[in-house]
Amino acid sequence: MKTFDELNVTNSTIFEWEGKELRTVQDPYVSDDGDTYTAVAIDENNNEYQVYWEVINSDTTDESETCDWDKPIEVVKL
Repeated sequence: MKTFDELNVTNSTIFEWEGKELRTVQDPYVSDDGDTYTAVAIDENNNEYQVYWEVINSDTTDESETCDWDKPIEVVKL
């Protein structure tokens, strides 16, 4: 798994959660029901989190418009 310093805007989704910058270590993927996307992210101390985003535009083919990537609906520390 990549470390926090190896992740950037070209290989990660980066956002703030409760004052911490989190960076995904994998591409977010859609859930079986199609209502959410999820991915594992890490903070600057390499603590892991499971992150969930709500699908807000399922009609687009551009995944950058599928969710509000800056505002996950849930973040759970692993």
